Amino acid sequence: MTTFDDLVAPLPAGATVPSEQPASDALLASVDSVADGIADLSLADGGRDTTLPGGFVELVDLPNPASDDELHETLRTAGLPASLARRSTIERLLAESAQANQDGQHHAGAAQAEQVLADPFITPGQEARARQLLSGHRLRLGEFEASVRHGLLALEYLTASGDLLGQSMVHCTLALAFHETALEEPALGHVLGALEAARLCGSRTAEFWALSRSSMVHQALGDADRSIELGRQALALADTLGDSQAEFAARNNLGDSYLEIARARRARGEDAHVALTDGIAIIRAAVARAVEQGHAFDETIARTNLVGFLMERGEYAEARRQAGRSKTIAVTNGYRNLAVNNDSQLAEVAQAEGRVDLACAMMDAQLADPSVAEDAALNVKLHRSLYEMHRGAGRFEQALHHHERLHVLILGLTRQTAGLQSRMLINSLEIEQARHEAQRSQLEAEMQRIRAEELDQQAHTDPLTRLPNRRALDRQLPEMMRLARERAEPLCAVMVDMDHFKRVNDDHGHAAGDRVLTTMAEILGESTRDSDLAVRVGGEEFLLVLGDTTLDQAAQICERLLGEVRNHPWGAVTEGLRCTASVGVALLKQGESVSRWLGRADAALYEAKAAGRNRVELAAART
Repeated sequence: MTTFDDLVAPLPAGATVPSEQPASDALLASVDSVADGIADLSLADGGRDTTLPGGFVELVDLPNPASDDELHETLRTAGLPASLARRSTIERLLAESAQANQDGQHHAGAAQAEQVLADPFITPGQEARARQLLSGHRLRLGEFEASVRHGLLALEYLTASGDLLGQSMVHCTLALAFHETALEEPALGHVLGALEAARLCGSRTAEFWALSRSSMVHQALGDADRSIELGRQALALADTLGDSQAEFAARNNLGDSYLEIARARRARGEDAHVALTDGIAIIRAAVARAVEQGHAFDETIARTNLVGFLMERGEYAEARRQAGRSKTIAVTNGYRNLAVNNDSQLAEVAQAEGRVDLACAMMDAQLADPSVAEDAALNVKLHRSLYEMHRGAGRFEQALHHHERLHVLILGLTRQTAGLQSRMLINSLEIEQARHEAQRSQLEAEMQRIRAEELDQQAHTDPLTRLPNRRALDRQLPEMMRLARERAEPLCAVMVDMDHFKRVNDDHGHAAGDRVLTTMAEILGESTRDSDLAVRVGGEEFLLVLGDTTLDQAAQICERLLGEVRNHPWGAVTEGLRCTASVGVALLKQGESVSRWLGRADAALYEAKAAGRNRVELAAART
């Protein structure tokens, strides 16, 4: 079953992907210059010294894991086989990949999960866990197509194995991957699946993440009221869990929802004061939680969202301080993309303050950064801002340049997004089709199995009475005899024959004779136990094999049987009909063959016939 240690927690709102590359000396120097002159932070910021990066973990403080060679040597000296050693290594890699998610080391975590998938000793459960982790890591790295592919494959196994907790968390990851590519309808389907699975398995933590993701998707679908309602439900639930990550994410995500609502209202010319006031209080609480927990990645994200609120409220000096603080932490921890986002915010602050030349210089510097060239959305944002600023300043040549670049970028981004959306949907359809093909193959195999069983049943069943036939007797009787010998239990053969059956056919017709035989089969079935065997051996003759039954007990059973035959209302079959039967019984002797044993029972039956019929004759009474 899935545990939360194996899971990749959903990405908090407002987060971008950390590159995990170490900061260069030049970059650190530029951060120092940005941080110069920043005043001490207020108590709302946790009272942290701004000259020190807060909430980050030095990699040198983390323990070094044992190498594969060291682990294999330990297992070898313990006398464990190589396959077990590899599976132990797989479990270690899965644990490290899960921990890498907690530490924000998604490049390393993805590599560990890929290493597991390439291992020939992997089990289906381990493969599902690896894909589940890889789906989350690829999501954090912005590789949404790969995230969806691995997530859907993991979901197949988790659904088949009934792992509801795992299903809920993978649904959350898939919802976010589709949301990030503006495919909100598939995202909505996954948040609903996440919420249903979470409630079925009773995991309140999984229910929190599902509510949080549902709030996000409803916001994207334009249902602001429902988004806030779900976000508040998630926050109320998070505060009962004792889960620090959930407590932070609930506040950060709800604050992000308020920010989007405020911006939308401003764009429509409506009053956004309430949304901004409620939202900034919640996002400040998110900052405080991140500082308290010492979580650098979360602190950077929350401060970035806080900058958005401060910009909307016109508090530009505070926005500049928060963006600088966020960038200091991002650069120190190697969160390259987050730092780039902070640079963009600092340029926006300069623009909002009317320092157009400074803002243009900062944005031009970003465009000159090779790492920014790969971020199409950021390029669009920068070129649009530069176009607007140059046009406003009367620098029409520069404005035209950025407008042309903006047009090309938007067209390329549109094509890129459409292509990515198409590939994601195609991948989803292909995986769904593969699942249907597998189900169809399973169904066909099951139908073939059922058909084979039906044919086998037909081959071993008498078509008229539905009792086993001689083929069934040949298959089942040797096993009954073996068990009787091993257990030292008595086994009796009872030959039963309808008396004067030819007269029934002659006087009442063959249809009536068939009904007599089927009725007799019903009587025999009601008179025997599950451990016994009732067979139609031919014509009007039947055989009963009575397990763990002595000769005297068999005689008593047969006397009751003949009484039932005599007293049966045969007139219901055809008017004036009366039927009786004769029985011969033989107890299996030590070392006796089947043919001799049944021959003695048959001989006893003929003695019953000769003695006047409608009676029981025991083979033991003969000399």
